[in-house]
Parts: sequence; structure tokens; C-alpha cells
Amino acid sequence: MRKSQIFKKCLFLFCVMIVLMVVISVMVKYHVEGEKTLPYGLSKIFVISTVEGTPKDDGQNIWNINVKQANDLYFYIDKSEVTEETIKQITIQNFNVTKAPAKGEVAIYRPTGDLGKTYTHSEQNYLGESITYTGATIDDLKTLEIANNGGVISCRVSLDNLGTYISNDSTEITYDGKLLENLNINFEEIRFALSFDILIQTNKNVTYKGTISLELPAEGVIANGSANFEITDFSEVVFKRI
Repeated sequence: MRKSQIFKKCLFLFCVMIVLMVVISVMVKYHVEGEKTLPYGLSKIFVISTVEGTPKDDGQNIWNINVKQANDLYFYIDKSEVTEETIKQITIQNFNVTKAPAKGEVAIYRPTGDLGKTYTHSEQNYLGESITYTGATIDDLKTLEIANNGGVISCRVSLDNLGTYISNDSTEITYDGKLLENLNINFEEIRFALSFDILIQTNKNVTYKGTISLELPAEGVIANGSANFEITDFSEVVFKRI
């Protein structure tokens, strides 16, 4: 084989290796950093933590209350660049309890009521399922719709069956953090963490997926009856096309 042919083969192999290295580098960078620009992105998560109780008439006690701790999550989806794309649907899925609480059972609920009583009729636990909001003219939590140019979606992460408070004291009960105090439950016993995916699909059928991790509930929920916090820094959340 001539030297010129050997040189050409070596040059070709060298070029192939360079191309492969560039492709691998781009793939690794995308895996780590994800999409640089999104037509729609998550701008804020607002969490409201409360303590609630469901009274039961057992015919024997004045108060028989099943106690739970609720965390209502509101996700703000905003248009992040000048785009003609609109939101087709947004899905919350793959709920995973990464740190279990010492007390209670984690459950996921969708909105079913009007504003102010958003989760009144929620019964189905979506822990192993998904909740999908469809793009529409305006936000409507009750019908699982979000404005197709950006809006707010929600779900509830609840700690059910924390205990039953039974009392024959005729004093009116306040449905707040005192219910947990009456059951001798402290904040550390109800702390837990979970992760879940948010999928943003546009009308061009392009879907972007990011994974969110949260620690719940908000501090102060027992002492103050309710507490809240918000997250606006999503620099560590990687959204990628799927």
C-alpha cells in the first residue's frame, strides 16, 4: 500500500474520531445542561401547608376527627421567549417519595372544587398515576385546564391518616396545627421529601421534561396553623426534549 493511501486512511480515521468526540461532547453537555431556551418554562412553585381534619359522628364522642396535613402546590408556567408555540398540555407524573415521613401516608390529589375549596371533593390518590392539564383559553383548576399562553396548575401532596383526635370537651375545635399538638406529633415526624416530573408539551408536539424535588411541609405549620414558601430558582432543574 502506498504511503499516500496510508496517509489518507489515517486522516480519514482521525476526522471520524474528531467528529465522534464532538458528537459525544454535545450529547454529554445536553444531558447535563438540557435545553438552553424553552418556549414555556417553570417560573415559580408556591407551597401552602395546612393542617386539616375530617369530623366523624360516632354517636359516643363530641369530637372524633381524622387528622391530615395538606400541602397545596401551585406551579407557574410562563412563556420564556418570543414564540408562536402554545401549550398543548402539561403533565405531572412519576411521583416518588424519596424520604418517607415518620407519621402518616403520602397521597397526591388533583383539584376538584372551586377557588377557595379547591380540594374539597378530592378522593382519588394519584401517587402512582399522572395529572394532566390541557391548554385552553384561561386557567381552570377544577377542569384541569391551563391558559395555552402560560398560567398556573396545581396538585395537593397530603399526609393522610396522621391519627384520630377524640375528645368530649365541648370547647370548639380549631382545625389547625393544634390538632397535631393534641396528637403529640412534632414537625420532624411529618417531614418528608418527594420528586416528580413535569412535562410541558407544545402545540407542535414537542415535549420538555424536568424533574423537581421538594421537601415538605413548610416550617411553622404546627405552631402557626398554616405556613408557606416559594421556589423561584430552578437553575438545577434540567429540562430536556423527550
